[in-house]
Amino acid sequence: MELSNGRKAFYIAASVLFFFVIWFYVNNASTVDLKIEKIPVEFFNAESALANKGLVLVSGGDATVDLVLSMPRSMVYSFNTERVRLLADLSSVNSTGTQSLRYTIIYPVGINPSQIAVKSPAVQTVSIRVGELFRKNDVEIRCKLVGNLADGYVAGRVRLLPETLEIWGQQSDVMKVSYAQVTLNIQNARKTIVEQLDYTLYDYNDEPIENSSVRSASSSVSVTMPVISATDIPLSVRFIESPGIRIDSFDYKLDRKSVTLSGDANLIAELGEIVLGEVVLAEIGDEQTITYDIPIPEGVTNLSGATTATLTISNRDVTTKDVTVTSFDYENFTAVDRSVEVVTSSLNVTLRGKRADLEAINEDSLRAVADLSGVIDASGTYTVPANLRIEGDPDVGTVNSYLLTVRIGSIVPPAPTEGQDGDTGAGQNAGTNEGPGGGSEHDADRNG
Repeated sequence: MELSNGRKAFYIAASVLFFFVIWFYVNNASTVDLKIEKIPVEFFNAESALANKGLVLVSGGDATVDLVLSMPRSMVYSFNTERVRLLADLSSVNSTGTQSLRYTIIYPVGINPSQIAVKSPAVQTVSIRVGELFRKNDVEIRCKLVGNLADGYVAGRVRLLPETLEIWGQQSDVMKVSYAQVTLNIQNARKTIVEQLDYTLYDYNDEPIENSSVRSASSSVSVTMPVISATDIPLSVRFIESPGIRIDSFDYKLDRKSVTLSGDANLIAELGEIVLGEVVLAEIGDEQTITYDIPIPEGVTNLSGATTATLTISNRDVTTKDVTVTSFDYENFTAVDRSVEVVTSSLNVTLRGKRADLEAINEDSLRAVADLSGVIDASGTYTVPANLRIEGDPDVGTVNSYLLTVRIGSIVPPAPTEGQDGDTGAGQNAGTNEGPGGGSEHDADRNG
């Protein structure tokens, strides 16, 4: 009986599926080899077991192994080669020299080790060399800063933990180490930086040391650098000028122009500047040095650390000149019933000012004026303040204050002339004309 086309197709598909199942079963039941290259050997107890015995792993710490594993084909699909680890325990090492150390193969999680056979290497050991341990406990750790902080911010003191490094290894390797260095990037930093950084060992020629045989108790360094906002506040001195003594005639310099402060922004903004003190220019000789304490307001931190500033100031153009005054006058006196006389006939004064201004002054251009404002109701002789008047009114002053002697007296009215007063004329006539009584008397004498 002939089969229909549909039935033929069904039998063909069933036959293919049957043969495929048989093939898959047979192949999965077979074993295959899996090669894994350059698997690093991990050594544990190197820091404790060896160091406690005064030993150190000199070489072999970077050993790798090529493994050839035999396993069922079905296992290959789920086998993660990157999860294979080789562990070697150094706790059994008790002496120096070259030794063979057995390692253990750790397979990925979920893999049954009993289904795996190691085809290569036949002996599962690694060669290492052990030497005597040498320690160095105080290796300096340096921090190299890279970049710049954001504008308006300042860095505090960098703190390292640990502050020094303890290293060990072969003496020849350890003695090459001068210091360890970490590199901290502070570019545009606006807040405190805290980072855990790897370090690099450097020799005494400042060249990096690439030697894995030198070991340390710390594999990294904790670096903390405070970053806070800061403002530069200028420092200044207030100069007290006087006639003839101006600041442009002096050379001066502050050894510190500003301090960097941090704190309340409003408080710092109100400062504007810090005035260290006042300098009376008239009291400055040829040169003077003045040291000031820098006053820092409460609630503000002085990040600069500077506590004093020193001013050096020298006289460049101010000098003196002695002149005799012979021209006098008075002022501030309005009484019309009294007279004023300046008794002083000459006055020696010392002028102070710029050289060019003083050279243009002579006796003829000077006048001393007595100030009578304090004796306007008095009479007699008095000593009163004198004000100097200089022709052209140059910017010149005096070294000292000066006094003048004046005499204040009453004005005597002039005697009246004949005929100005009738009573006075009659009196004069009575004294010169002979009256009747007088005439009789004279006559009696003559007749007597």
